[in-house]
Amino acid sequence: MRHKAPWECIYAKEDKNKCRPGNKPKSNQEYFEILCLCILQAGLNWGMVRKNWQRYRNGFYNFNISQLAKTQSNDLIKRENVIKNPKKIEGIIYNAKEFQKIKKGFGSFSRFLDLLNQMKEKDVFKLLMKRFKHVGEYTAEYYLHSVGYWR
Repeated sequence: MRHKAPWECIYAKEDKNKCRPGNKPKSNQEYFEILCLCILQAGLNWGMVRKNWQRYRNGFYNFNISQLAKTQSNDLIKRENVIKNPKKIEGIIYNAKEFQKIKKGFGSFSRFLDLLNQMKEKDVFKLLMKRFKHVGEYTAEYYLHSVGYWR
């Protein structure tokens, strides 16, 4: 069976040839939500995250970039339906602010990713790890796979 990211994929744990990249998101909002999905899922049971995704979306203001960028982590952790991991919460808030910077500097997140095509894959992972919080090499690789970013 060939998997398709982001929901069904267990990318790094199986033969990469059996795993299809996800579709490219149509908006900055979709790119951001998938990044949040990858961050929230890290270290947790994938089925549990999928089962509760709509609840998490509600708790995190539907992953609205502008709303999260102006939210304090202490306020967000008090909300219902939020995974109570302070590092993940701080990472999502920080990353919302970073998405705003990328939109301002590049016009869109898609354009930002397009400009990375000239880099080696491992350097793209390193850049994402440096630019975003709570993103390690596996999360960076899985995120790029989930948003259909493959040359």
